[in-house]
Amino acid sequence: MPESSGNVLALSSTWPSGGPEPAVSAVEGEEERIPLAVVVVSYGDPALIARTLDPALDADPSALVVVVDNFSRADHRERVRELAAERGWLLVPAANEGFGAGVNRGLEAAIRRGHRALILLNPDAVAPLPVLQELARQVTADPEVLVSPFMDTSAGHRHYRGTSVNHRTGRMRSVWTEGDTDPEWGNWLSGACLALSDHAAERLGGMSEDYFLYWEDVDVSRRAAARGLRLALRPDLRVVHDEGGTHGRRHSLAKSPLYYRWSIRNRLLFGRRHRRGLAWWRWVAATPRESWMIWLRGGRKQLFTDPRGVLGAGRGLLEGLTLLGRRPGPGPAERRGGLSEDLGADPAPDGAPGERRGTGLSLRIAVPTFRRPAQLARLLAAIPERVQELAATEPELTVDVLVVDNDPEGSASAVVAAAEGPVPLRHVVEATPGIAAVRERALRESGQSDLLVFIDDDEVPRARWLTALLEVWRAHRPAAVAGRVVSLLPEGLDPWIVASGTFRRPERPTGARLDAAATGNLLLDLRRVRAAGIGFDPARGLSGGEDTLFTRRLAAAGETLVWCGESVTEDEVVPERLTRDWALRRAVSTANSTVDTALHLASGGAGRLRVRARYVLGGAARLLAGRGRELLGRATGNLVHEARGARAAARGRGMVSGALGQRVQEYARPD
Repeated sequence: MPESSGNVLALSSTWPSGGPEPAVSAVEGEEERIPLAVVVVSYGDPALIARTLDPALDADPSALVVVVDNFSRADHRERVRELAAERGWLLVPAANEGFGAGVNRGLEAAIRRGHRALILLNPDAVAPLPVLQELARQVTADPEVLVSPFMDTSAGHRHYRGTSVNHRTGRMRSVWTEGDTDPEWGNWLSGACLALSDHAAERLGGMSEDYFLYWEDVDVSRRAAARGLRLALRPDLRVVHDEGGTHGRRHSLAKSPLYYRWSIRNRLLFGRRHRRGLAWWRWVAATPRESWMIWLRGGRKQLFTDPRGVLGAGRGLLEGLTLLGRRPGPGPAERRGGLSEDLGADPAPDGAPGERRGTGLSLRIAVPTFRRPAQLARLLAAIPERVQELAATEPELTVDVLVVDNDPEGSASAVVAAAEGPVPLRHVVEATPGIAAVRERALRESGQSDLLVFIDDDEVPRARWLTALLEVWRAHRPAAVAGRVVSLLPEGLDPWIVASGTFRRPERPTGARLDAAATGNLLLDLRRVRAAGIGFDPARGLSGGEDTLFTRRLAAAGETLVWCGESVTEDEVVPERLTRDWALRRAVSTANSTVDTALHLASGGAGRLRVRARYVLGGAARLLAGRGRELLGRATGNLVHEARGARAAARGRGMVSGALGQRVQEYARPD
């Protein structure tokens, strides 16, 4: 193991009392500060990062702190927002998709802002600014190297001095081989404090997002070695790391159930990803013993003191064994899900991804409309204020509005003319009946735009509607960002309508990935949409479901769709939709279009036959169960059971009819 050399400098900044005195190489004189970005993936109560992140980072203009908040609870998200604003951190809100996914979101944000020295730091690790500066200096001078410091616990015990993984079994040991030349053991660097350059991050494609927790740093280290990058340790740099602090187990020998689950499962995932043929089966054969060795890391007494770990270990083993029959999937650098493809582009001053310096993005707001003059006028009057909000943070962004009128007589033209104002506004007529034709026309009319935002003519956007969509798009670089639509219901409404949940829409944490999305409040990255070659199916103009098919096809093409809970529009429901009859017809048509979409996406005749069989059986079961719940509700006077049972039965009818080839034309117009 390499020995420390050169001068050392004692540090005291935020160092835990009673712990070892950290050391860092020093040279004579004051060295120039290296711009660096520290990426911290947070989950749960942010009080931990508030304590551990060196306040000197906040005051250093050359340092950027990127906190990726993996959603746990709404109050935690709000607290981390307050902390970020107070201490000047860059907050990247995200769904809880695991450590690797969080790291990638943070790396993307840092690289877009021009940072070349990147340091991953666990929330339960304490690293003074001089240590981070020295790590940044090394990866800036040598972009082909990944570096970790030595780590100790706050009690003064050795924690990390380099680690190796056995190529045959996956066993770990605390040994480091200079040059990484041991044929049986491969070095790996701890992700608790890991420095790398933007060049190395882009070559690696970021961290794999398949591991969720644990082993992702082993994976990225071995991929780095395979790509000719070097792994290095700095014994003269010290960081304090109390492993398990993020799980609330700082003073317990036993590991958490999550530790056992993901460590055992991910050992098999790593083997499936990196081993082939006989080497893979040797890896599998070692699973019982290696799983036992992982369990023993928490001590033998834990079976009695904390038996939940047994359940975690068993679950991890079962999940890992499901990989036996699978072929290894592509690595993170070869598929979407790692770093964005266009991070090599020269970043604009405001950090816009994929943009060249001195240029801005263009965004078009598309408003489909059909004979709703009062609602359209209200929406067009509200848009300029939302655009003005956006201009405060996106000064180079150009915005215009396109109204696509589905009335062949162009009845919306007078409303558009009266709404002329500071935001450029244009009106076109799409005579082909149906919402799909209108949305497809909006795509065609937006050939020169970078981004397209759909909002329906009966909606009104709340504050930060556009701003929040753009923030999430910049943080995740997806093909689509879906926002919330809140239905406003009048007083004195039939209680059955409220109890049925007809107008209740699901809420998700911001950054959560979606399989499909509605287009009432939706941002599209048109460059990705064009590359995927996807449009709206005009055959669905009167049946609905065109947005579900469009976004499902987008996801099937490998693109990402994410949720933005902070972007909200309000939908004032018209009286004709506030009846039981409409609610049940809506349930039938929605289920019917869901089946039709599944049939459209099914592969081959056999695939469509399976879809039909699944929905005939599932729809019949839902119909019977729903009818039973409805009757139970009537018998007991429970309005929720009655209303939701009736809607479930209606959905069942829609599924069966869709599976049998019947299309419900929900938006059919009278001749």
